[in-house]
Amino acid sequence: MKRLLMMPLLLSSLAAFGHDEGHGPKLDDSPREGGMLAPVVLASEAKLGPKAALVYKAELVRGEDGAVKVFLYDGALKPLMLAGLSPKANAALLTEWKGKATKTNFTLTLDRVIWAYVGKAPKAPRKPYNIDVTFSEGKRKLLSAFDNLD
Repeated sequence: MKRLLMMPLLLSSLAAFGHDEGHGPKLDDSPREGGMLAPVVLASEAKLGPKAALVYKAELVRGEDGAVKVFLYDGALKPLMLAGLSPKANAALLTEWKGKATKTNFTLTLDRVIWAYVGKAPKAPRKPYNIDVTFSEGKRKLLSAFDNLD
């Protein structure tokens, strides 16, 4: 009987930590715009978690109306020159409920005036949620994942 009770508990605890490790090394910098910092890694290395090599740093700033801005920085947290970046970034709002994951895609556009990707995120159906942002720099596909947002 104890085994029957323990098995669902163990399996559910694994799902709870599925996206918590992040996609890249842990950052300890303070955000410049009052948002949330996350590493930018090669999309091909995302599954390496904290062992993925840091390419850049990104900061997510959210407005109450769903507005989203993603600022990009180099390793020293200096604004990144945006010349080689793709004009659009693909973003996904990810949630999980009772073991079922949902993904809602949206697009961000590069704004060269404020030096950030900007757009409007869909309303999250539940909290916490994650936002993953992918964009290109030349032939490199890059990813930044902002986890446990509320």
